[in-house]
Amino acid sequence: MNHINVVIAGAAGQGVQSAGDILGKTLLRLGYQVFIAQDYQSRVRGGHNFISVRFSDEPLAAPVRRADYLLALNEESVGLRLGELAPEGLAFCLEAAKGSRTDQRLRALPDSVGPEAARGEKFAAVKLLSMLFAGLGFKPEVLAGSVKKIFEGRLKPELLRANLDAVAAVAAFIEAKDVRAPAFQPKAAARGGPSAGRLLVSGNDAVSLGMAAAGAGVYAGYPMTPSTSILNTLGTAGPRLGIAVEQAEDEIAALNIAIGGSYAGVRSACGSSGAGLSLMAESIGLAGITETPVVIYDGQRAGPAIGMATRTEQSDLLPLVHSSHGEFPRAVISPADHYDSFYLAAEAFNIADAWQVPVFFVNDLGQAGSERSVEEYDLSRVRVDRGLFAPEPAGTAMLARYAVTESGVSPRAVPALSNWLVSCDSHEHDENGRLTDDKDNRVRQQAKRMRKLAGMAASFPGPEILNPGKPDCLLAWGSTVGPLLEAVNMRGAAFSVAVFRYLFPLDPEKVRRALAGFSRLITVEQNYTGQLGKLLAMDCGLRMHSHLGKYDGRNLTVEDALELLGSLEGGKP
Repeated sequence: MNHINVVIAGAAGQGVQSAGDILGKTLLRLGYQVFIAQDYQSRVRGGHNFISVRFSDEPLAAPVRRADYLLALNEESVGLRLGELAPEGLAFCLEAAKGSRTDQRLRALPDSVGPEAARGEKFAAVKLLSMLFAGLGFKPEVLAGSVKKIFEGRLKPELLRANLDAVAAVAAFIEAKDVRAPAFQPKAAARGGPSAGRLLVSGNDAVSLGMAAAGAGVYAGYPMTPSTSILNTLGTAGPRLGIAVEQAEDEIAALNIAIGGSYAGVRSACGSSGAGLSLMAESIGLAGITETPVVIYDGQRAGPAIGMATRTEQSDLLPLVHSSHGEFPRAVISPADHYDSFYLAAEAFNIADAWQVPVFFVNDLGQAGSERSVEEYDLSRVRVDRGLFAPEPAGTAMLARYAVTESGVSPRAVPALSNWLVSCDSHEHDENGRLTDDKDNRVRQQAKRMRKLAGMAASFPGPEILNPGKPDCLLAWGSTVGPLLEAVNMRGAAFSVAVFRYLFPLDPEKVRRALAGFSRLITVEQNYTGQLGKLLAMDCGLRMHSHLGKYDGRNLTVEDALELLGSLEGGKP
């Protein structure tokens, strides 16, 4: 695949994220496909952060490690990242950051270049971007237009003018030998100009949009990486969209708010990471026994406890399948890319409403924070299924809210908004919702609830098999899918890939039928134990032949996936 990867590196507070934002949005406007991945430490200032901005004329779904260009905002970043620069690549830095290095790929910009008002580190990001754009053969006016569009109104007029003057001055500094136009050109978008109908969204942006498209009415959360951006996005847009958004005092309160909103008749969700979901355990059980539909977003990160707060992992699958004490039905689904992040987020509410269960929508920090260009989402694909509601009675009547049914789903009603009297209790209850510990009733109610698992599993699709017919099948979910697929294609498509989006409950027959005929089943996950493989063994009786795990907290890159696949050569695990 033709692509260029630009790495922007520096300390927190130096404008790494702003530079990535400018570059990504400018490339999108030029018509390129873009994928942006972040790597940052858990600190407000200092440390070493970097953003990888990859662009191509073809859709991108994964980050890469090797850089074609490096924009180093400080000397530390030159030393840390120069080793990952391609032999024919270029690195740009300010003269003060070059130190004594003599690498022929390094281009240092004297601080004197540009207006006197644009001196110092705070202008480094825009200056190095200007060097990059000139090196790519782009006109400085393109970058200047993006800087103005993004910062007008956010910067004082004199600061904005200094940035714009710096863009023009630095572009003239680049020598002709360093101008290398991309070997590929952007393909025209479907409608209008080069970027018409195309969005640049993070995984969490897509989830937020999917929740809004599904008609969510309540979202609650407590700030915790990486779910915080959903709280911020919906908090900003909520009033216009009719969504009540609450920053709760803790994660327990957030889920209780969502349960209350659902009980009151609106589609409700909450979000956190694995550490927050651990706190929610008792309230998850409350949603289970009251059969209250609710969507719970889990942005996975490295654990246990606080673990690595800004690092990614896929280690929450089995904990969510068994979360909270006792036995009750729930669903666990996970997006494989930024399209799934939208459409599956919307579908999560349908599953919750149709089966009256908590639904865990499981992402991970790598995918939640990465940005990708996508074609504009198709709202006509979003359906709304509010599930089974009891027909309205002529007068006031007691609802058998937990009536025993063959499917396990009982008719519900919204308290105070109908003639039904609705009773709800966190204890075991009879059909009318009244507390009881009668043993026969317990058997009826528990069997009723658990019957939902078979119904849900039957309604869910099995794994999607890509590149079928190969002897070895790689099993993946979440953010591992994109890098893995690209790596497989680079190796001549020697493997089949099974993509799991509906992780629990599983239909054993569907799964076994989809995976029949493969010589080896190999899980590829960002965890140590191979949790998907363990779940398949437990629920489907399937034995994995190997597990390829990555658990250093960093994003899985295409190169990482290639190295994992290389370990399979010669039958080695």
